[in-house]
Amino acid sequence: MSVFSKNKEENFMAWYLDIVRRAQIVDTRTEVKGANVLMANGYEIWDRMKNVLDGKFKKTGHKNMYFPLLIPEKFLTLESTHFEGFVPEVGWVTKVGERDLEEIYALRPTSETIMYHMYAQWIRAYTDMPLKVNQWCNIIRIDTKDTKPLLRDREFQWTEAHTCHSSAEEAEEQVKQSMWIYGSFFDECCLPYIIVKRPKHDTFPGALYSVAYDCPLPDGKSLQIGTTHNLDQGFSKVFEIRFQKADGSHDYAYQTCYGLSTRVIAAVIGVHGDSRGLIIPPFLAPMQAVIVPILFKGKEEKVVNECKEVLETVKKAGYRVLYDDKDKTSGWKFNEYELLGVPLRIEIGPKDVEKESVVVVRRDTKEKISVKKDNINRTINELLEKITDELKTRAKNFLENSITDVLTYEELEAQLTLEKAGYIRTNWCTDVSCSDHIKEKFKANILGTKYGEEEKMFGNCSICGNEAKEVAYISKTY
Repeated sequence: MSVFSKNKEENFMAWYLDIVRRAQIVDTRTEVKGANVLMANGYEIWDRMKNVLDGKFKKTGHKNMYFPLLIPEKFLTLESTHFEGFVPEVGWVTKVGERDLEEIYALRPTSETIMYHMYAQWIRAYTDMPLKVNQWCNIIRIDTKDTKPLLRDREFQWTEAHTCHSSAEEAEEQVKQSMWIYGSFFDECCLPYIIVKRPKHDTFPGALYSVAYDCPLPDGKSLQIGTTHNLDQGFSKVFEIRFQKADGSHDYAYQTCYGLSTRVIAAVIGVHGDSRGLIIPPFLAPMQAVIVPILFKGKEEKVVNECKEVLETVKKAGYRVLYDDKDKTSGWKFNEYELLGVPLRIEIGPKDVEKESVVVVRRDTKEKISVKKDNINRTINELLEKITDELKTRAKNFLENSITDVLTYEELEAQLTLEKAGYIRTNWCTDVSCSDHIKEKFKANILGTKYGEEEKMFGNCSICGNEAKEVAYISKTY
């Protein structure tokens, strides 16, 4: 039985908006559209994501820094292509009190310009590279589209890494390294995703090429959950990031950048959640287990003591566990922790105390297992691993079922007019007019081609009928 007003499969967005509110992930009542409160449960998930990613950044030689929120207008206008791409979303600071500022500032829509201004002052020789900097910060993009919490916010949290290298080959290797960082992270989040090289017309402004990580959602749309960009020397020439090579000659730095945001929380919620609430992969869950006492009159003390003993045993093993002794019914607690997505529930009643056992309930499958108290930690470990493996399998199957091969325009039109179109794999001539047609008629986008894999074409361009040059993926997007 669903605890939500709308079913996830029937009306994904209504379900999603309900779940992020009731599971205390986001509160939108700030009266600032698209700038919401990331509640304690949501922030704890983000914190755990940050910790995991930070470990990967440090392992690969990145250093954390923080750069200003305010960016001088002159920095943005230096890189006209980049600037033009963000102008529609930039918020400007033009006054202090009633006084007009002599120079106006942009509120950070992304940090390339402010960071590269500093890089030009730090880099003098090839020995100063590679320079790998990561920043955890907020981003402000005030677009005119409808906002949806975490899916499309005007202010959001993210990580952005920006690197400099002494050769194009080293920058290309950094692109691959960034893909390991993000890909392994998304795998740990048990997310389905495809990695595509964006078409030239949809490349990040100023980049040589862009690679995106796209996650299917249950409503048949795609959510971009991360991007990597090979910037080549475009920005370094504008910002004069020059260095002396080993042979004494000079060159401009080769750069990359990559980022992901709190959108990943939305992907986890959307992909895994169900009619009872959140389902959180164990490594992300703020609480991995909750102990709920089953109390009967006259036998409360024995049950409470047993719960406290089990609590200490599980905590010592390093698991994140809560003992809920609130004055609420056990049924209320069951519903509450299912809503919050706690992976395991441990029930202890008088009969369990007598048998020196506990009952462990999986959030994802509702399976109940009677476990001897002495085996509780081993069982928790096995179940958390099993939950993770099964969520990954579900995600893999979901991705496979989200992709439809299309040969003709008629098939393409039929698929894109479905309520849940999913990903369409088809042949494309690479002409931007075909992309424009898809966008204007179907409100869909050509996402690009499978990165690192040259897929064999199986016909002409399904949009215009001309000779195809590549296999591309099409989807409606957030």
